[in-house]
Amino acid sequence: MAPAQKRKQKYDLKFKLSVVKYAEENSGEAAARRFCVDPKRVRDWRKNKTELQRLSEEDSKRARLPGGGRKKASEELESNMRDWVISKRARHKTVSRKMIRAMAKEMYATVSDGRGEEFAASVGWLNHFLSRNNFTSRRRTTFAHKDAKEFVEKLVTFVTFSSQMIETKKIPDRDIIDDDDDDDDDDDDDDDDEEDADEEDE
Repeated sequence: MAPAQKRKQKYDLKFKLSVVKYAEENSGEAAARRFCVDPKRVRDWRKNKTELQRLSEEDSKRARLPGGGRKKASEELESNMRDWVISKRARHKTVSRKMIRAMAKEMYATVSDGRGEEFAASVGWLNHFLSRNNFTSRRRTTFAHKDAKEFVEKLVTFVTFSSQMIETKKIPDRDIIDDDDDDDDDDDDDDDDEEDADEEDE
């Protein structure tokens, strides 16, 4: 059995800068041990200290340097979609994941800073968009869902009870009604009607 792959750890800018500061005051190896990170990471962060500080001032929660991953499809799209979702929610309108993806595709055709490639508004893009803007995605529970669940539970109880009664009371097969037969009978009746109609035409 192949060993499980180690999940890549993400570190925010505040953490990186704390490691850099400790490394400068002590050593890279000491910082690696103190913060339980790879020494190579410490060296990379020290090398990029100026850039990390700049990014920290712009956004203390960003965890990647420019180029360290796929960029947003469009800053304009991001802003427009964020405003659209907020506007919908402010008016107590339902905003589904499917709606967001459809609107993003539509808006992307109008933005001025697109990358000139087809934009699919994939599930991955949607998840990142929701995460970047602190939007929560929750599953709605309707009365229909609750009723369906209760129906299934009652049906299971009824079937179990019926099986026990059949076994206990020794109910003969002729007294047990199979609902599936009704569908077959309906089909037979339809065939008969068609045959009768043909005979009348003759």
